[in-house]
Amino acid sequence: MSILTLLRPARPDDCEHIYNAHRYAVQYTCARKYSGEVLQAWLALLSPQSYLDTMMDPHKALWIVDYKGHIQGFFQLDLHEAQLDALYVHPFVHNQGLGTALLQRAEELAREAGLGMIKLYASVNSVPFYEINGFSSLGECALPLNQQITVNCQLMRKYLTD
Repeated sequence: MSILTLLRPARPDDCEHIYNAHRYAVQYTCARKYSGEVLQAWLALLSPQSYLDTMMDPHKALWIVDYKGHIQGFFQLDLHEAQLDALYVHPFVHNQGLGTALLQRAEELAREAGLGMIKLYASVNSVPFYEINGFSSLGECALPLNQQITVNCQLMRKYLTD
């Protein structure tokens, strides 16, 4: 990462930019692994308000990565559940180390909160990223997006202590 990259806690005025990065990541990065029906249901769940709700929850952390003056990704960490709820990077800036930087910061926050491990539900396309970063698969699963549609994913875990 360069000095053109900044990691920081999200602010309320970031919500629209977080939403855009999230929407593009789902729409374009996940398109190779999921059907249009799944993507539509997934995108229907996203809204700028949801990030505000996360910011107001004392058990959650929402951080952004600002790359070259624009919010290009974020993570959402639930410290009560020891779960990384989301980590997305805008597809136009993949392979710049932004996802790794976000993941490392999420792990640092989890350690600071006294957590010994972190779990997540990885989209099929993101499993290799998490494996490279030390996560192990606990098996396949399907999460409901609405009453008719589920998304296939992997439940993964990483121990944060030696």
